[in-house]
Amino acid sequence: MLKKFPIMFFAVTMGLSGFVLAIFELGEALSIARLDVRSEIYSVFNCMRYGVGGLFAMFVVCYLYKALLAPESIKAEFNHPIKINFFSTFPISLLLLAKLFEEYTMMYDVLFALGIVIQTFLTFYVIAFWIRNNMELKHSNPAWFIPIVGNIIVVAAGKKEFGFLWYYFDIAMFFYVVLFIIIFYRILFHDQLAQKFIPTLFIMLAPPSMGFSTYVKLEGYDFFAQFLFSIMLFFVFLFFFLYKSFLKLKFFLSWWAFTFPSAAVVMAVFKMYEIANNHMVWLYLGVFLFVLLCIIMCVVSFLTIKNSINKSIFEE
Repeated sequence: MLKKFPIMFFAVTMGLSGFVLAIFELGEALSIARLDVRSEIYSVFNCMRYGVGGLFAMFVVCYLYKALLAPESIKAEFNHPIKINFFSTFPISLLLLAKLFEEYTMMYDVLFALGIVIQTFLTFYVIAFWIRNNMELKHSNPAWFIPIVGNIIVVAAGKKEFGFLWYYFDIAMFFYVVLFIIIFYRILFHDQLAQKFIPTLFIMLAPPSMGFSTYVKLEGYDFFAQFLFSIMLFFVFLFFFLYKSFLKLKFFLSWWAFTFPSAAVVMAVFKMYEIANNHMVWLYLGVFLFVLLCIIMCVVSFLTIKNSINKSIFEE
């Protein structure tokens, strides 16, 4: 079974980490609204972050075991035009865990250093892979955003005084525009995405939502921050219009693409509530989206556990 352990399993810890961060931001937003529940929410946050850390460690052991049993399988994933993009879920998970354990200086430094080194390497490797190989338009899908989103996560996990954060933000935004044009053209004018990749449409939420949050962190709120937030809102409303496209999908591990982008949207909306003079509409919207996120997390987690037990998830 472990010989077929897919790299996409690290999308699980990526999604769970985003959910835990969204829980923390919920506590911060409710505190601003003078609802003193921070201690209760922090207790949930503290418990869940250790759970995510333990799960990540288990996945690392499983994948290392796979590397010993079937190194050729890892090589095949690394040379696959679609699966190669999911390798960035590993350093993204490291960076998100660094953010979750930010107050533990040594743990933060180790996780952040490993995450940024691996993410930087994968960014160059994946883009070089696209250039060296004859990529077909049918191979393009929103999963291509994952290596790019990883650069924004560097900014999210990094401390504001790190001078190199602008480099990662600029690279992420540049390639977001390039890839968005390619992928949107493919979606509109070529064959529909395969059913297993339809959930990856949600990845299109991640760059503008994380871009908004990280830009505000670096520069503050201005016209460009509002632009990113508006683009994010557009895609949120668009996916509400497309909800029927997601209701009857067969479960695949790619369903975890629903989770982290949704968590990123929740965090961005709570950040807007903090910025916009505590305008209650953003708090209400953030809480509403957080409830939807909880439903998504429960459904996807349940189906993942169910399909892991019957081993069908390893046959994808």
